[in-house]
Amino acid sequence: MTLGVGAGRMIMDKDPERARQTLREAEESGRQTLTDLQRMVGLLRGHADPARGGTEPQPRLSDLPRLVAACADGGLHAELTEDGRRPAGLSPLLELAVCRIVQDALGDAVRHRAATEARVSLRWRHDAVTVIVRDTPAPGRDPAARGPLTAARERAGVFGGTVTAGPLPSGGHELRAGLWLAGVGQSASSSPMENAASRSCLE
Repeated sequence: MTLGVGAGRMIMDKDPERARQTLREAEESGRQTLTDLQRMVGLLRGHADPARGGTEPQPRLSDLPRLVAACADGGLHAELTEDGRRPAGLSPLLELAVCRIVQDALGDAVRHRAATEARVSLRWRHDAVTVIVRDTPAPGRDPAARGPLTAARERAGVFGGTVTAGPLPSGGHELRAGLWLAGVGQSASSSPMENAASRSCLE
């Protein structure tokens, strides 16, 4: 960024158009860097988990099948499906947010509803992904019982997204999180639940 601004200043008088282009590129680089920093701070703030250990690599979407399968150790049989085409070049921070939302939702299913079955679905669209986690509570357990959604909402909110959770008419429980794949700029002007055109991408 600094080199770009310096180069633009040096050639401003000799080649104004090239200087403008150089400054535009520096501006875009700055915006992208700020976006990444905002996301990183949003994901890390207040979410340190000593149980996970400080040296464990942050999960990526390639780790999600293993993480879902590991729930069997706690008595929860969970299945993972994906709908749509997963875009290439996703931000590692977005992948981390999705993995953590799924992990938290499955943990919530075991702790608060004693669920033994769950289904995790990722629905990909060209500019958004919807994370859906549905579980079947144990007999006699309240399907509306759940822990706070603070962590999931903060993780989705970093990407301009929203989270809802509650009982299903079938008697199960569903958590649904929508995250934009693009930059924070979208979240600054609207959220997926505020824009009708955007809302259809996250259903």
